[in-house]
Amino acid sequence: MASFVALAQDKPGTNAKADSIIKKAPTEIIGHTAYDYSINGKMQTSENIKARLYAYAPSKVELLKSSKETSWLGVSIMGFGISGVGATLEFIDKNGSATHYSLSGAYVLSGVATAFVFSTIFHSIKAKKHANKAFAAYNQQYQL
Repeated sequence: MASFVALAQDKPGTNAKADSIIKKAPTEIIGHTAYDYSINGKMQTSENIKARLYAYAPSKVELLKSSKETSWLGVSIMGFGISGVGATLEFIDKNGSATHYSLSGAYVLSGVATAFVFSTIFHSIKAKKHANKAFAAYNQQYQL
């Protein structure tokens, strides 16, 4: 384990090739963009790419920030779902006697759900930004 940690802190040698840069190629899959990764023209698995990014200290920092933002993204999505269901249940009028005051909980929960939507957008943008910075930091070591 100690050798792995020490290895992760090492700078690449002077014999590093410029063609060791990670290249991303977008692939369209049923309306969703996925990425294929290649190094030296050879396709790589996402696990291999992630291991390379974690092994280089500057990209590891950005990848950890991206992971943290992704975790908060999940919390925001769950918060939106829970508050949205709560608001929907509050809006349902079981007795047919809903008044303005009896819907105040639904309005509050709708506001909370809206806040979670904005939080979801914010965290997804931040996660993508940090992931892109991790790739840039890794590739920068091979730039001349």
